[in-house]
Amino acid sequence: MGDESAPGVSGRGRRILLGLGSGGVLLGGVLGFFVGANGGEALSEVTLLGILTVPVSPAAMTLYGMAVVGVAVGLLYGAVSLASRFDTDAQ
Repeated sequence: MGDESAPGVSGRGRRILLGLGSGGVLLGGVLGFFVGANGGEALSEVTLLGILTVPVSPAAMTLYGMAVVGVAVGLLYGAVSLASRFDTDAQ
């Protein structure tokens, strides 16, 4: 029994991250829809950072949730990609 590990499948990590990111974006959309469907009774619109006003409707909140999660996942993926370029011990 050795400490040797079998080489991985090329590109498998990217596919896993793409699947997780897509799932996160879809979850953000579902939660946004839920907030838009139930929050419209209490608020008619939400002002974000004083520059963007978003109506509280299912469609608008779905798009907003998907956009926010998509940007966050994209930034994290970019940071991981950048860090992996500087990893001198990567195989």
